[in-house]
Amino acid sequence: MSDSADISPTIDTPFTGNSSSNHAGPSLLSLARSVFIEWERLRIVYIVTLGAFTMMLAVPGVFYNGSQLLSMRGLLMIAEGAIVANIIYFAGPTTETYYRWLGYDRKSCRWFLFLSGTLLTAVLAIVFLSSRLISVQN
Repeated sequence: MSDSADISPTIDTPFTGNSSSNHAGPSLLSLARSVFIEWERLRIVYIVTLGAFTMMLAVPGVFYNGSQLLSMRGLLMIAEGAIVANIIYFAGPTTETYYRWLGYDRKSCRWFLFLSGTLLTAVLAIVFLSSRLISVQN
């Protein structure tokens, strides 16, 4: 078996798509660091957007259902959703890091992942809050 067939990307060497130049781009560690730093800046927009969206859904529920959403159970439900949303958020920088490591353009990838991920999380918030409000009413 030849040496070129055994070459696979590692965390220290970049993957460039051809086996003749292993040191042409940044390593996975440096890519991950830069990607995650940029995504942490976007996290503020993500949290504010989803927080405002959740409030738009929850406030009418408070008026319609009384103070049931302001109970300990309701507040725990909202906190649980916030934790899940932040865990889901990590899919974006993880996917972009892998995408960039394979040598693709980052700009279109980042915005596609961010916008589609935020939209998906907003839809999940609607489903989550609606199902909880319905179960609280019954």
